[in-house]
Amino acid sequence: MKSYVIRFADEGLEDAKALPKNVRNHLKKEILKRIGKDPIGCSDELKPPLEKFRSCHIGDYRVVFYLAEDIRAIAIAGIGKHSKETAKDVYKKLENLVSQGKLAEKILATLRGFTSPKT
Repeated sequence: MKSYVIRFADEGLEDAKALPKNVRNHLKKEILKRIGKDPIGCSDELKPPLEKFRSCHIGDYRVVFYLAEDIRAIAIAGIGKHSKETAKDVYKKLENLVSQGKLAEKILATLRGFTSPKT
């Protein structure tokens, strides 16, 4: 089975760049291996207001992504350690973007230009 194309939304890229290099490298390998091959099997659906997103737990980190199954593409929306501190929690950050109406727009911009893969 062909892998999914993975792109980072602006927030996901900022989150990745903020991580220590060793963590970033480990997450990159795991994202490609897990999310890139079986995004549904390795993740959980999120609850409203993030119900269109999925979360894959990799060690202490959560990778939140949008799955566009029809074009076999994934947009990484955010990465972060699960934290009890609301300001640092990746889910809370993304919920704030949803409430401002900005997250869907950012995901669409990330996926723009993708077409369905040839089989």
